[in-house]
Amino acid sequence: MLIKNAKVFIDGQFHDKDIKIEKGMISEIGTKLTGVDIFDATDMLIFPGFIETHIHGGAQDRLASGGDVAARISAWLPQYGITGWIPTPTAANVEDSLKTVRGIRAAKGSPGADILGISFYSPYKNRSISYYPDKVPPTKEHTLAMMDGDISDLLIVSVAPELPGGMEYIKWLKSQNIIPMIAFTEATTQQIYEAADNGAALLDHFYNGFPPMKHSEEGSTIGCLLEDRLWCQMQMDHVHVTEPFILLTMRVKGADRIIAVHDGSEFVGSPDGEYFRGTDPDSPTYKLIKKDGAVRNKDGKLVTGCRSYDENMRTAYSKGYALEDLGMMFSENAAKALGIKDRGKIEVGRRGDLVVMNKELFVQKTIILGDVVFSG
Repeated sequence: MLIKNAKVFIDGQFHDKDIKIEKGMISEIGTKLTGVDIFDATDMLIFPGFIETHIHGGAQDRLASGGDVAARISAWLPQYGITGWIPTPTAANVEDSLKTVRGIRAAKGSPGADILGISFYSPYKNRSISYYPDKVPPTKEHTLAMMDGDISDLLIVSVAPELPGGMEYIKWLKSQNIIPMIAFTEATTQQIYEAADNGAALLDHFYNGFPPMKHSEEGSTIGCLLEDRLWCQMQMDHVHVTEPFILLTMRVKGADRIIAVHDGSEFVGSPDGEYFRGTDPDSPTYKLIKKDGAVRNKDGKLVTGCRSYDENMRTAYSKGYALEDLGMMFSENAAKALGIKDRGKIEVGRRGDLVVMNKELFVQKTIILGDVVFSG
């Protein structure tokens, strides 16, 4: 495949380049390239295929349902420009976790977006509000039990570092080449710095799940904001995080340290209305209402994402964000933060995983290993 006449996003900037893909890999980037199977991308924008690092569900189902859900999500994601994803299962007990993890592992290699690993959205939380009752001390043994005794594909684990044993646990994750992700924490600022010293590198979709900042306290949220070593996942629907807080984060951390996520769920693409999760009427997530681009429980609390990845990108663009900033946050930063070298950047020798968008940021084509897997 030879893509010509596009604006190609490379290293934070757009370039007038042609891209040649041979045997699934980017073989040449330049001008006036020649070849066969030519796609004229005049007036189009080319980004690295999107890598989504925080997805709980999709295709109108939850990862927690197990079975073939992960495979169906892989096939469903390319319409939004996503070529690689990290399933982020939630489970309160070993039995539920095993069902979910086994379903994800069975889906590896399925057609569509690649499963790049697993992000364990753990119960290692420490929030003093009733909505987050879990306060499970993190241990190697508990993680191994929840992951079916196999951590070879475990990429990210969420943890509140101030929990008993939290710092040692973060060190252990780091020693296993697993990324410790700070989440649902009421640590002090100094504890956040210590967690980064011990290997924490990522923030769960900031600021959601974190306590409010108070100017009279050295809390976790301000510590996360100020610690430069922490990459920041951010829900970019402008509902979970309002525009002033997004802009604050961009000014303090820079767009080159923010990883856009959409907190993908079964509600992406579903109609507005009432929905029910599980069978326990007393659960705070039993009855959910999708309305006005948000999913809330009966008390009005935001529960999960319901807008697609590319829709979030368009929302940010409509508010005046620079395309270059969006390119970093939505297409290049995930690979950088996670140390992914075979994709996530348009570069000779990397996979031919690309997303072609028009100037309004609607997906026109999604390309995986040089093959068009979605056409808009």
